[in-house]
Amino acid sequence: MKSRKVVFRGKGGPEVLHVIETDVREPRRGQVRVAVAAAGVAFGDVMRRRVLAPPGEFTPGYDVAGTVEAVGADVEAALLGQRVAVLMPGPGSGGYAEHVCVPAERLVRIPDGVDTVEALALGLNYITAYQLLERIVPLAPGQRLLIHGVAGGVGTAVLDLARPRQLEIYGTASAGKHALVRSLGATPIDYRNQDFVTRIAELTGDGVDAVFDPIGGAHLARSNRALRPGGTLVAFGASGDLSRGYFGILAALGHYASLKLRPDGRHIRLYGITASRGASWRHCRDDWATLLEMRQRGAVAPLVGARVPFEDVRRAHELIDAAAVSGKIVLTFAA
Repeated sequence: MKSRKVVFRGKGGPEVLHVIETDVREPRRGQVRVAVAAAGVAFGDVMRRRVLAPPGEFTPGYDVAGTVEAVGADVEAALLGQRVAVLMPGPGSGGYAEHVCVPAERLVRIPDGVDTVEALALGLNYITAYQLLERIVPLAPGQRLLIHGVAGGVGTAVLDLARPRQLEIYGTASAGKHALVRSLGATPIDYRNQDFVTRIAELTGDGVDAVFDPIGGAHLARSNRALRPGGTLVAFGASGDLSRGYFGILAALGHYASLKLRPDGRHIRLYGITASRGASWRHCRDDWATLLEMRQRGAVAPLVGARVPFEDVRRAHELIDAAAVSGKIVLTFAA
């Protein structure tokens, strides 16, 4: 049986993405094979395409959802036919494919009544948001939070999860996304035409209790200035330095280190999903199960910004490059 997957061929723009055909392999001991219905497109995939793709062909994709269609030895046959979601093993590899083989212990069952694409949208971005709010900076009602890129996948997830927490939330976004940001309960700041540090001072008087910053680099110092004394800055990306490749990523880490060593009464933390305390793949699996249960009872409502057919994967990457979509971009696969 044949299957298709996406591979990077070199580094660059969306043109380095190619759909190829390959043989479907049988699951090994302890594995299942999942027929993928939806795969997430994440900024981490863009980082790999532009900067971090290894030599040779590489299939990106952190999270998938679909149906178990085969099981390996030592795996219960009752899993056959079950709708499941899974974070792919390894550093964001393998999800852009019609079929994937994964360890059975990593599976999260999708509850009845939860749409498969919405289940996928509760994966990488929502797990990140959930861990930021639950473990990294558990803010109390009335505290203030600033989120950069608030209309993106992680930003909208944070707003959704933070709604019952009664936080005072601010977010940077382009002007065209401000209505959405307001509808999700945050005060928008136009990062293109306003200095967010000045604007936060005007709106709050003495700053915010936490900043979630996926931009990194020199941007971290400005985020730090938006904090009130004792506040916490969380760096969880380096999107602002991608154009400089590996040098940009190293420079971003240098900016983080310089702030970390500065005794100014504020705190700075570096967060990476599966790479931070309380964020092992087992934590991620269990957190995803919690999020799915929350969706089943209507406690969260993930924003799916675009459902893109698998064959149009280059368009999905063009959308994320242009920041043209709010919420999660999902690749969908024909049944």
